[in-house]
Amino acid sequence: MLQQRGRKTIGHRAGIAVNGDPPRLEPPSCLSKPERRLFAEIVAVAPAQQFVASDAPLLASYVQACLLARSAVRRAGKDARALSTWEKASRVQAMLATRLRLSPHSRVDPKVIGRHQPQQRLSAYEQMRLDDAGAE
Repeated sequence: MLQQRGRKTIGHRAGIAVNGDPPRLEPPSCLSKPERRLFAEIVAVAPAQQFVASDAPLLASYVQACLLARSAVRRAGKDARALSTWEKASRVQAMLATRLRLSPHSRVDPKVIGRHQPQQRLSAYEQMRLDDAGAE
C-alpha cells in the first residue's frame, strides 16, 4: 500500500470518508461467518450515521437473534421446543430492532404516518415469480 505524500488531513486522521460520512461499523471478531455477513449487510443498508461503535454489541445480539429465529422456525415442524426458541428469539429480535431504530415503528414519526401513500399491490406476474422462488 502506498503512503500518502504530504500532510494528512484531519478527516484522514479521524477515519472519515472522502464524502464526509463516518466509517461504517465493522462486525466484531467474535461473530461467526454468517453472523458477520448479516451484520455487514444491515450496516450497509442503513444510513452511515445510524450506528456508532457503542452499538456494535447490541447489533451483534440482534444479528444472533435473527439467525436463531430463522434456524428455529425451520426446525419447528419436527421439534416442539424449537417453536418456543423461535418465539423467544423473535421477541428479542423485535425489542432490539426497536432499540437500534431498525423497525418501521421506530423510524417513522407518528404525526406523518398518515401522509405516506399506500404501497401498490403486487401484480399477478410478481406474485407468481415470488411463489416460484419460494418453491425452490
